[in-house]
Amino acid sequence: MPRGELRIGDSFRRKIDYGLAHSSFGVVILSKSFIAKGWPQYELDGIVGLSVAGKQRMLPIWHEISKDEVEANSPSLADKIARTTVVSTIAEIADEVVAVVRDADAA
Repeated sequence: MPRGELRIGDSFRRKIDYGLAHSSFGVVILSKSFIAKGWPQYELDGIVGLSVAGKQRMLPIWHEISKDEVEANSPSLADKIARTTVVSTIAEIADEVVAVVRDADAA
């Protein structure tokens, strides 16, 4: 069974923690729904902590949310260079994420 697969009885939190701890990048899709829920905030806390420690690179994507809305909830996240679905298509954003990961692998 693949590591990323969940089975009955598995700890969802432990699987997320494992994934966060073993990832070089954290893609965060910020939306109004994301900001309103507690569980995504838990995941974001982990990504931010790893990013600040230099162990992971956060790649923020804003979906149907403005910089002002992000800034009102987290000024430090509003400072990160992000891509937004208001300006770019999902395909364009995905291509840029792939390019960033490939550039890191090549370095």
